[in-house]
Amino acid sequence: MSKFIHACLSKWLRPSELLTEAALQAMIAGGNVLEQDGRGYKVIQLGSGDILKIFRVRHKLSGARIYSNARKFARNAKRLEALGVNTVRIKQLYHIEHSSNTAVLYSPIVGSTLKKMLSDHLFNDDIASALGGYVAKLHQLGVHFRSLHMGNIVMTPEGSYGLIDISDMSIYRWPLFCNTRVRNFKHLTRYPEDIVRLGEAHWASFKNGYFVNSKLGAICIRRLQNALNNMVDFDSLPRV
Repeated sequence: MSKFIHACLSKWLRPSELLTEAALQAMIAGGNVLEQDGRGYKVIQLGSGDILKIFRVRHKLSGARIYSNARKFARNAKRLEALGVNTVRIKQLYHIEHSSNTAVLYSPIVGSTLKKMLSDHLFNDDIASALGGYVAKLHQLGVHFRSLHMGNIVMTPEGSYGLIDISDMSIYRWPLFCNTRVRNFKHLTRYPEDIVRLGEAHWASFKNGYFVNSKLGAICIRRLQNALNNMVDFDSLPRV
């Protein structure tokens, strides 16, 4: 059934190549496992430098059996590229033999995640302010990135930003509503260790960069400011 669905979808969607277990093992041999869980490898950097991301279907009744998470990932990459948002470059989609699992092969963005830059003490006020402007741009473009956090934003050697791990997002034809922006900031602030490393001064620069570039009305700005103040209280955050 799974093969039949993939065959039908491939007639009008990006082709998906069958990946046998032997071919999968040969592909990842010597690779660097970046992420795994109890079900197996999830993200592997291959010897070529490309990354293979494996999506496992967890439930018998799942929409991913019809429209796979690998396809969603590739679709999001294409839509971000059309908006001028830097992201990974898709090379190939796969459906894995004898299962409903899928995978995507892509070229990563060259650069460092903001989480690593925070850990290495490479952050400064200019970066924080530019990051706020970048998030404002995403919101203005209608991008609701539900996995928005410092580990999924990359800074390139040229100083621009890009998004990785782009499976879970919605892209609208209009700027995000105020309620959606509040929800998106909740995703960003649910990692207190990142906010602590960012520090109060850089957090203020981030917020200023966001509001200067947000193109929002006064009512929404006040609502977002109040929401952000409630989300982040540096006096109550744990020390890292």
